[in-house]
Amino acid sequence: MSDSKVVEDDKMDISHLEETKDVEKQTTHIAVSDDMQKRIKRKFDRRVLPIVCILYVLSYLDRGNTGNAKTAGAQKDLNLSDSEWTWVLNAFYICYTLCEWSVVFWKIFPAHIYVAALCVVWGAAAMASGAVHNMASMIVVRVILGILEAGFGAGAPYYLSLFYQRRELGFRVSLLLGMSPLASCFAAALAYGITHIKGSIQPWRLLFIIEGAPTVLAAPFVFFLLPDSPDTARFLTEEEQKASLTRLTTVDTTATRKLNWHQVLSGMGDYKNYTHALIHFCCNYSFAGLSNFLPTIVQNLGYSSIQAQGLTAPPYLLSFILCVCAAIYSDRFGHRGFVVAGFSFIGGVGYLLLATIEKPHLSSVRYFGIWLSVCGIFPALAINLTWLLNNQGGDSKRGTGLAILAILGQCSSFASSALFPTKDA
Repeated sequence: MSDSKVVEDDKMDISHLEETKDVEKQTTHIAVSDDMQKRIKRKFDRRVLPIVCILYVLSYLDRGNTGNAKTAGAQKDLNLSDSEWTWVLNAFYICYTLCEWSVVFWKIFPAHIYVAALCVVWGAAAMASGAVHNMASMIVVRVILGILEAGFGAGAPYYLSLFYQRRELGFRVSLLLGMSPLASCFAAALAYGITHIKGSIQPWRLLFIIEGAPTVLAAPFVFFLLPDSPDTARFLTEEEQKASLTRLTTVDTTATRKLNWHQVLSGMGDYKNYTHALIHFCCNYSFAGLSNFLPTIVQNLGYSSIQAQGLTAPPYLLSFILCVCAAIYSDRFGHRGFVVAGFSFIGGVGYLLLATIEKPHLSSVRYFGIWLSVCGIFPALAINLTWLLNNQGGDSKRGTGLAILAILGQCSSFASSALFPTKDA
């Protein structure tokens, strides 16, 4: 072997050793006892998960109550045409999509300060929706709501990925996303009650005000109770704080609030992120359509507006239960792709029933189609996002993958906002 070849091999060996040392500096594998694992996980389940889930319910209440408000008379009272109402809906989705990148703020700002500030402003914007008198003012508040909720909606699953191991994450993220049909169930029940109120203020205005107020009230609790990261959680002992990081499969020992740009670029070049984004795009088309128009769809089956508000609640409740069941199954057996495909098929069958059956005496069959649509789409959407988070290594790469999914997948909301115009009832 020539001297030049030996020198070249030595350089390669040295380069390899340097890369290995760099990885060892950033990655540490340390065993944590099963008892400690369970203790930490239980504390996170009691002190972190409930706060994030409650906030997700509130965020979805504030973004998804336009469907109930429309059925309660908002579009009519504001004298808006179908195309103008579509712009009201799209004002939120355009800003929400454009600001999905704000997931990076979870890496930059302390979570308890950032999320508390979001709660105050987005809750105020939601309440202000009850005071608008024309299209322009309604669009302004929906724009503000879209910008602020993008920061929380895109970042909440990523935030949970900082606390839980991969095998624990699926159930928790699915439970989090399962809050959306649960929030819709609450919204429908609230709308049913509020529309019975007889007073000087229109029911749809009361709807916005009453459903926006709890978000503002939640801000102080978020500020004092939400931890910024596992190793700074005050409800953990010093030993538990250290173990909460080392228990993760891969521990990134770089500063928590710094972006790893190598991981960001790796995430942007990973084909799996774009595959998940395509799945999200398809599911979100139906997801957003149901959020905006389900009370209208039920009303067009021959029910009154008040009845329509109440009849949307049961399918949403069952959908939440199925989200939890799907999460448990997919975590236990690891079959996330089959779960996504199976529930997507169920949702597709439901939409086929709605599209092909038009006879009035078969309205009960069409209502059954609504159950299938709601119970299929929400679990598929939730498990797909969990699937993406499990396929990424490193929190910066997970954040990048989540941003790609959210930005590209959310674009389908623009089309779904015009899916069910009143003239096609």
